[in-house]
Amino acid sequence: MYTREAHPGEHVGHHTSFEVKRANAALLRDEVGIRRPILLDDLAGSAHHAYGLLPNMTYVIGRGGRLIYRADWTSAANVESFLTRHEEQRRHRPARGGRSPYVSEQLEYRDQDREAFDERLRRNGPRSYDEFRRAEEIWRERG
Repeated sequence: MYTREAHPGEHVGHHTSFEVKRANAALLRDEVGIRRPILLDDLAGSAHHAYGLLPNMTYVIGRGGRLIYRADWTSAANVESFLTRHEEQRRHRPARGGRSPYVSEQLEYRDQDREAFDERLRRNGPRSYDEFRRAEEIWRERG
């Protein structure tokens, strides 16, 4: 779900209308090559608020509204891998006994293409790039 523009700038800014939000989501989809449907949160950010307001979180919500995947960073490859495993596990029927879900927590890795990330910040505008750099300095100072 596309909730808000993570790093607004002068060229790609905060969403001022649902049409602007839809256009920004399409821009992201096309630039990153996202093939799955993208849902759009409302302008008030109701879904974003309901799931904790954290930046760049990824949630997969199963049938019936149950949260089945949560990550504190978006990695399309990890989401795709999870969805494949989840569907295989969901369809599996043991010879005897039943199946029961459980929760696991694990450390994942994601590829970082800093050049592409910086290009998207600059595409949004100089303010977006500068603000992100200042945030990185603060994170470094805090350790």
